[in-house]
Amino acid sequence: MRADDTKTETLQFKVTEQERKLIERCAAEEGTTVSKYVRGAVLMSMVMDGKAEAIRIVAREVGEKAFGVVRQKLVRPTQEGR
Repeated sequence: MRADDTKTETLQFKVTEQERKLIERCAAEEGTTVSKYVRGAVLMSMVMDGKAEAIRIVAREVGEKAFGVVRQKLVRPTQEGR
């Protein structure tokens, strides 16, 4: 981990009890913490909105291996259609 990757900042926000339970359940199903799950969900939302800085952060964190898996999934449907 690079020095600038150390997480030192905290964000707080309110959710309903139903939202909290859903977030906790989804994080557990993913085998991760609520913090990692929410951070990932927010960053991916920003990526989907085309935010360049979020794309750079996610690309750095996910790494080339994960992008390879995504590429395979995107290529496979076109190959299966032949």
